[in-house]
Amino acid sequence: MRIQPVLLASPVYYPADLFASVAAALSEQIRTLVPAEVEVSSPVHLTDQGAVERHLAAGGDGVPLLVALSGAVQPWLLSIAKAVPRSLLWWPFPGGGLFDAAGEQVARTLASHNAMPAVMDCWANLRNRGVRVERVFDAASFARTCGAAAAIDRIRATRLLIIGYTQSWVVSASVDERRIEDRLGIRCVHLGLEELFAAYEAVPGGPEVSAFAAEYLGAAAACVEPRRQHVEDAYRLFVAMKALMERHACNAVTISCFSLVRQLRVTSCLALSLLNDTPGMVAACEGDLDAAVSMIVGKAVTGLPVFMGNPVYYPDDRLDLVHCTAPRRLAAGPTTYTVRSHHETGESVAQRIEVASPCRATIFRIGNEFSEATMFPAELIGNPDEDTCRTQFRFKIDSSEKRIDQSLGCHHMVVFADCVDELKAMFERHLGLHVR
Repeated sequence: MRIQPVLLASPVYYPADLFASVAAALSEQIRTLVPAEVEVSSPVHLTDQGAVERHLAAGGDGVPLLVALSGAVQPWLLSIAKAVPRSLLWWPFPGGGLFDAAGEQVARTLASHNAMPAVMDCWANLRNRGVRVERVFDAASFARTCGAAAAIDRIRATRLLIIGYTQSWVVSASVDERRIEDRLGIRCVHLGLEELFAAYEAVPGGPEVSAFAAEYLGAAAACVEPRRQHVEDAYRLFVAMKALMERHACNAVTISCFSLVRQLRVTSCLALSLLNDTPGMVAACEGDLDAAVSMIVGKAVTGLPVFMGNPVYYPDDRLDLVHCTAPRRLAAGPTTYTVRSHHETGESVAQRIEVASPCRATIFRIGNEFSEATMFPAELIGNPDEDTCRTQFRFKIDSSEKRIDQSLGCHHMVVFADCVDELKAMFERHLGLHVR
């Protein structure tokens, strides 16, 4: 991300030499607060409407950081904020121990020159009109805001490869690909299963496939049903899926996996697990577009692998999330895996992943034609072993009844981190979703 400080001051409040001095001090202060990975371009100083118009005509050099050094700059600031996709607004808090002595002097100078009422005026105007603007004032707010902006860029840069169709029993998810791009900026590419079959047949066995199978089986806690050949075939499917994603410039995928296993007798469970463990990639099963979009957003915000699971609620406020596609790198703590067959069909390869408990987690989902979201904190309390999908996580939650009433569909997503606040901000403020 690249930002450009745009400093605005009315000559009514500042002689030229004082403006230059305050602007230089504030620009230097801002540079010390911006995260190291964010570039800061040369600041722009604007003191009249003509200068503002020339700046807009020339185009900026990054996301504008709008800094009011005085009153009477509101029309100029608004014209810039409304002309760009997004902007940052500097909030000059005096007092409170945010700044060192020099920074505090600058903040008080801005306050004495009526900058704070100007900022308040602009903030209310922009927010009331739905203009994308974020408030920054210290290192933490810069880190939070720049992190969210980077996550938005990752979401909007996503291309989702849809292989096959949503499975017919996934009735709570949207099947409208156009809405994904309209609402979230995620573009979709649709392929038939036949293309995957052809890509799979083109992947030979060989040293790479054999080496993966040996390493994978050697690191497992146990291997129950599958044979080595099953693992090699499942890995070949991963190679084929990844090749298709690269061919179509996609970094996310969802697949009608039951249709696949019926025809090929190879499950996509291991392939999806490996893709979800890959930084920057997301993979969902059953052709569930809601799950795929939720996982894209969750990974963009947290940087962590996301697990999609079937929910099993209990009346004593416990929740199991179960599926056969869990990534192996879900948690920071120790994770073990057992190699199993696919639960429903008994075919090929799936995994039982176990995460050490207790462990904090966040459960979430986007739904209702990509217009709403739900999320809640949870605590992992165990890895049960019921007769259901291979990976099984049991959570303690606040209220089963409440979460059932607020649910948006079957598949629930989980990340093993406490990130409710970050997801809520992304859903509501940045993506415009209603949070239940």
